[in-house]
Amino acid sequence: MELTLFIDHQCNLRCTYCYNGEKFTRPMSLQTAKKAVEVALSLGSTPFFDVSFFGGEPMLRMDLIRDIVEYCHERLQSLRPKPPLRFVMNTNGTLLTDDAIDFMRSCGNFSVFVSLDGDKAVHDRFRIHASGQGSFDDVVAGIHRLRKAKIRYQLVGVITAQTASSLGRTARTLMSLGGDKAVLAPNFRDEWTDASIAALHQGLSDAGRVLMDVFRSGKKFALEPLHTKILTHLKGGIPCPSRCRIAGSELCVSPSGKIYPCAQMVGEDDNDSLVVGHVDEGMDMDRVLELQRKKDRVETVCEPCALRDRCQSHCGCRHVALSGQLGEITAVLCEIEAAFIQAADRVAEQLYSENCPAFIDYYYKKSWAPAQGGVLTQLRKSRNQ
Repeated sequence: MELTLFIDHQCNLRCTYCYNGEKFTRPMSLQTAKKAVEVALSLGSTPFFDVSFFGGEPMLRMDLIRDIVEYCHERLQSLRPKPPLRFVMNTNGTLLTDDAIDFMRSCGNFSVFVSLDGDKAVHDRFRIHASGQGSFDDVVAGIHRLRKAKIRYQLVGVITAQTASSLGRTARTLMSLGGDKAVLAPNFRDEWTDASIAALHQGLSDAGRVLMDVFRSGKKFALEPLHTKILTHLKGGIPCPSRCRIAGSELCVSPSGKIYPCAQMVGEDDNDSLVVGHVDEGMDMDRVLELQRKKDRVETVCEPCALRDRCQSHCGCRHVALSGQLGEITAVLCEIEAAFIQAADRVAEQLYSENCPAFIDYYYKKSWAPAQGGVLTQLRKSRNQ
């Protein structure tokens, strides 16, 4: 079970593309958080229990986070069998102080997703403080503290229509600071045009070349979503964690206590058509089934598409971001998915043809079932003959 708690809508940055709307204070109470934990546990036994802190900027409420962590440890202690308890912080990285990091380390199993949109010029163009000053230097300082404390972290670089052409620089920055995994995350709410989609193709080509050089140097690195696109060939479709789990094994709770099926659907917490329950009342399973039927409509429409089994955008939240409606197909998502798939195939086919040791060891010396058909599958078959 993954429980995402929107601690507050307040944030200390004023990112120009943020989908959470105006920055207003609507803090979650400890009582609401406790009730959210109870709702999640009431849905049945689970092999794991992940609690993610989201915002706004959740680290503005470290006092509340400490209390929630303590409650989760106490509450799960009585469960038999006791699922592993893991915590995730989604942060802009500017508040990663030594004190906050010491607390994370004391929790035992704490990982951090840090937003970093590229090098200083790219990042500071969009991710700014209320004063207008860029935040790049603050974020990098926090990343170094995480690394020194040996806390697991991933960097997330948001791609906008304006920065798509700079993805080579962005990938290089993320891979130089990001351990062994990072994420390129398109801002689906941006105004994508034919020109910016073309820039995305070129930017991904540049990012692919940077990734290939990393593998050629002997290092293994998972640059998402290219990493998952490669796995779709080797595993016969999207790995399970990348499939939409709308109100299934994931619940998102707003500061007001409303339950949403996905973090991207919370927004300003004003769209009741996407609400599937409340912490005071539990889950509305009829509503859950209704949303799942709408999502399934997308699956049906996408059925003839040749890229369907490699696509991560036939879920609900991304279409809601663009159309405002669950179950509606938006062409820009298809364009972005195709761009990532093509970029992943170029990287994989080139490194495979070179017999790159790090790439072969990373992707082919694991027990992944091959897909039926596809270039990489045929290459793997020929290698095994």
